[in-house]
Amino acid sequence: MTDFDRPGTTPTARRRRPAFAALRDEIDLPPLNHIAPTLDLPWQKEDTDTPDRKAAYRHPEGHSLGLRIQARGLAVQTWITAGPTLPPLPEGGTDTEQAEAQAARDARLQPGRTWHTVLNTRASTTLASDLGALVRDRLLPALAHKPRGLPAPPPPARIGQPTTNQPEGTRQ
Repeated sequence: MTDFDRPGTTPTARRRRPAFAALRDEIDLPPLNHIAPTLDLPWQKEDTDTPDRKAAYRHPEGHSLGLRIQARGLAVQTWITAGPTLPPLPEGGTDTEQAEAQAARDARLQPGRTWHTVLNTRASTTLASDLGALVRDRLLPALAHKPRGLPAPPPPARIGQPTTNQPEGTRQ
């Protein structure tokens, strides 16, 4: 049954995209295996079934890192998963040193937990270097200090209300 067959409805014309036309919000990206960062040892790049869309890395301690181009090339999703074990606490030491070691251990990304970030490809001018910086500056440090999220944006200005800040030297 179409819109024309239902009584009491107004038919609406649907705009159709020709089959040869690209989507409006589609970005043509180079294959991911060309722009994926090179990580220092002991990280090893794994072979994937779709190297142009996905890259995976493995660490000997069990950590894993992945990159994936999302649909239409608008973003590159990145993630890091902590390995199955935490480093052991040091033996001996004072109670303060033990407490500091435990606090450092608790601040890490816990075993099996994953941290995700996304790179907006429309906002990136040098995709390969931006992706490498994201991995180095945001993902790898998450293993030692789990992120707590992004800082909150400043509150919006009060529209139509006077500001309380006055230039110096003036009084009312």
